Amino acid sequence: MTAVASPARPAPSVRTTRHWRWTQPAIVLLVGAAVLLVVRPGPFDLRVLTLVAAYAIAAVGFNVLVGFAGVVSIGNSLFLAAGGYAWAILAVPRGPLVALLAGVVVAGVIAVLAGLALLRLRAYYFAVGTLALGALGTVVMRNWTSVTNGDAGITGAGYLKLFGLTGVSSIFAAAVVLLAVFLYLQEALRTSPLGLAMIVGRFDPPAADALGVNVSRTRVAAFVLSAVSAAVGGALVAQLAGGAFPDQFSTTAAISLLVIPIIGGRGWRWAPVVGAVVVIAAPEYLRFLDEYRLAVYGVLVTLVALFLPGGIHQLVRGLVAWVGRRRHG
Repeated sequence: MTAVASPARPAPSVRTTRHWRWTQPAIVLLVGAAVLLVVRPGPFDLRVLTLVAAYAIAAVGFNVLVGFAGVVSIGNSLFLAAGGYAWAILAVPRGPLVALLAGVVVAGVIAVLAGLALLRLRAYYFAVGTLALGALGTVVMRNWTSVTNGDAGITGAGYLKLFGLTGVSSIFAAAVVLLAVFLYLQEALRTSPLGLAMIVGRFDPPAADALGVNVSRTRVAAFVLSAVSAAVGGALVAQLAGGAFPDQFSTTAAISLLVIPIIGGRGWRWAPVVGAVVVIAAPEYLRFLDEYRLAVYGVLVTLVALFLPGGIHQLVRGLVAWVGRRRHG
């Protein structure tokens, strides 16, 4: 039996898109400034918040890949590693801008080549192919010792210096600014011709073909965008750790990137941020449970998956609807 494709969701109005395009970055920047100037978190809290922002940046592109194009990848740890190792190798001798651009270019080139080959595969076969791609990245990190220094990794990476800040505060500020930029780009893409082509190709491929949309190309473009954002996130992770190491960019990191937009609500504009808070911060703050920490965290994630298939976005929509009904009697 042939499955009936779900109808394409209506595109938001230009006015609404412009509102969110500017509102999201402003909220992120204001919250980031409040954290540094008012809240003044301790070293542990600031490191966790920085890691959340780094993974949220990486998840913005993954939200486009999963939420817009409807493609699942389990190998984006390779792109995290490209950004992290490029930063660790080049930041000090060549400067932060060169290091950041190098990671983005390397990740983008790999994504184009891999995307053209793997996106010929359908559904789960593509996901398995990307898993193999991530595993290949792990082999390269551990064995190309002349470049990656093997299991010992590369230490001594510098960090972006913004607003006269130093140490983790500077990395956090850079992460907040970059997250604001990527959230803006996500909203700009949402109603752009490319973004609309991705969404139509996900929900109704026959309609996309009738409109002259090359679904394969839009999916490759989404894959490349996910690689670029992952590379930027990986560079921030390397800054926070003081270097690049294979364990930072394992399959576990790739699964985290996959879970973040799903828990947040794939395609939702805030999914990368909300999902990163749950997936990255929650395990850190559950450490007081010792050996039960991962079990409790696993149960929480399972409950979200069972009762909120639309992610936390579903809960937010339900609360907004309930408040609306109460307000209007």
